[in-house]
Amino acid sequence: MARRNLPVQPIQPVRVVHYVDPAMQSDLTRYGLLNPAEIIKQQQKNTELYLRWKDRQAEIKERDKKFRRFYTGFGLVVGLVFLAAIFIGGWLIWQHLAALGLGALAMPVVLLLVSGLAVGGHRCVTIVQHMH
Repeated sequence: MARRNLPVQPIQPVRVVHYVDPAMQSDLTRYGLLNPAEIIKQQQKNTELYLRWKDRQAEIKERDKKFRRFYTGFGLVVGLVFLAAIFIGGWLIWQHLAALGLGALAMPVVLLLVSGLAVGGHRCVTIVQHMH
């Protein structure tokens, strides 16, 4: 198949066109239009908003501190009750099985061993042998 000679077109330089969105102007661009008294007024307003924000953050921090203190204590109590229930329940089960005799105590051990053999027992090993 013959190779065709296509005309080479020169690459045009990239031209960037920037459109300014008037809705996206920040307050900083408008400072040039304000007189010094309006700038001071704006700065005072910003300072007032910042101090209000700091007070709100201090209130939030105090509320979070109380919340954490309460739920840390609550979690400690719930955890202690849970551990005590597990311990007492285990002790009651042990006492019940001990009353039945030595054979009943061996049954959980046998069940654990049998379940361990059933789960982790046999592994299939595939052997690939190359023969001529």
